[in-house]
Amino acid sequence: MVRAHADERILRVMSEPRPEPAWLPPTGWACLLIVVALAGAALRLDQFAGQVLLDDEWHAVHQVLRRSPAAMFVDFGFSDYSIPLGMFDWTIANTIGLSETAMRMPMLLCGLATLVLFPLYVARRFGPPTAVLFATLLAISPLLVLYSRTARPYAITLLLGWIAHAAFARYAGASHGRRGAGIAYIATAAAAAWLHPISAPFVLAPLLYAVAMLSVTPRGQRRRHVTRLLQVMLPTGIVMAVVLLPPLLANPASMALKSGVDMLDAGTLVGVWYAWLGTPSSVVAAMCIALAAYGTRTVWQNLPEARTGVLGIVLTFLALVATRPLWSFMPLSIARYLLPFLPLLLLAVAIGTIRLAHRIATPLSPPRRAAALAVALLPVIALASQSPLPEILRRPSAQALHLVHHFDFRPAMNPYVPHLEGIPLSPFWAGLAANPQGSLRVAAAPFYFESYDWDAPRWERTSGQTVLPGLLTGLCVEQRWGEVPPDPRFRFDNAVHLADRAQLARRGIDYVVWQKPYMRPRDGQFVPIGGDTAFCERVMLATFGTPVYEDANLIAFRLAAPVAGADAAR
Repeated sequence: MVRAHADERILRVMSEPRPEPAWLPPTGWACLLIVVALAGAALRLDQFAGQVLLDDEWHAVHQVLRRSPAAMFVDFGFSDYSIPLGMFDWTIANTIGLSETAMRMPMLLCGLATLVLFPLYVARRFGPPTAVLFATLLAISPLLVLYSRTARPYAITLLLGWIAHAAFARYAGASHGRRGAGIAYIATAAAAAWLHPISAPFVLAPLLYAVAMLSVTPRGQRRRHVTRLLQVMLPTGIVMAVVLLPPLLANPASMALKSGVDMLDAGTLVGVWYAWLGTPSSVVAAMCIALAAYGTRTVWQNLPEARTGVLGIVLTFLALVATRPLWSFMPLSIARYLLPFLPLLLLAVAIGTIRLAHRIATPLSPPRRAAALAVALLPVIALASQSPLPEILRRPSAQALHLVHHFDFRPAMNPYVPHLEGIPLSPFWAGLAANPQGSLRVAAAPFYFESYDWDAPRWERTSGQTVLPGLLTGLCVEQRWGEVPPDPRFRFDNAVHLADRAQLARRGIDYVVWQKPYMRPRDGQFVPIGGDTAFCERVMLATFGTPVYEDANLIAFRLAAPVAGADAAR
């Protein structure tokens, strides 16, 4: 009996995090956490309300245009959208009017909550230095910044998924407050799976882990554990069935048509690390992975949620391999499907870094303290120095969510870079750079909601001015795919209907630009881009009058009164 108690004490001491150097008093660490949280919030809020809606964000808009909430409830759609977010957007559209900001607000709130809650949760287990470094890595993570600003469910499911794991850990281990923790697990797990069905394996992992642990549970306690497990397992299964079975049974083709299409390969598995770490540098990625490896054992020993979380990530990965969803060969797709791994990875980096700094600082002396501080800052400095965020968030930029910025953080591996450079670029854009930066607003048409045909990032970078979509619906076409009608249900601030002169004036549009059709190689042959709307050029000339600039690539019309040097592009 004495030996058993001694062994238990040794194991408990070994599993506890080692004490860290008292570099700052508790209030100092608290102030640092606040500063880091504010800095991370600033990155997420920077030009937030001014971003153009792009790519997959339009899937929900197309659902709102065509379907009612009842129809959405029973169909996942071929173009992947989140059913509850589609229903939310429909509700907003049919009450106060849907804007880009309204669509993205739930993700922003969850992204900000993640920035605060995750470091606070780990602080009590790993200490203030680790919590501050972890918070800093979360704050500057490009994927977490981008997905906090994108009208897709990833920032929400990331937060709900880890809350589900934490709630289940409390439910399984606490002697008091179990009912509340159990309800929290049921609600967050079901909500995450409904928001994005690929989240289901991750949020169900705690249940599977608990079932597996029954085999090592003493026989006398097994029945009680089974009863407690069923008390959350059955309600979770019922709620998930209520929200997931109707679309699976009513429209199975929606899932079938986008499954069994693409396959992960070695390039995918390598590229995903660059996406998670948000760096194009192999040296920086290798350094962070090494630090994470050094911290992994500590995470595993002291954070029970890490064990269920790793199981959930493995199960999600196996589900992706088995189902082979559309675009799953892309590192970015796998990175966002397995996004819950990102905070776990960054936590391991933070712990490995602090452990190494602790070793260097012991025994404590001024030179060792300085060296330890340099090591503690190393991953932050390395990742920040290679970060794509300065380019993504440069001013002005209404195209921060364009895939050219994050399809792959390695420029040589990003097909959007050469693709967009192949689009003809008019000297008009360079001419606008003679004006003060950000002093002009340009409405460009035709707009393409899919990034690969929308060259606005290059137009903004070359001109130093803001470029917004000029919508043709109502001007020369009745309704164009990838545009919203002039309807009070849609109050998009970062697009303008060219048929509405009053709206052009309210939005402060200085120029309307018409991109002429051009030829691009596609599937081995040249096809005209913009050929389907070429007839609109005549309407543009009739509507806006004599151009102030024209070349082989575009026509530009001046709307507002000229400012000093504004017509330098003539």
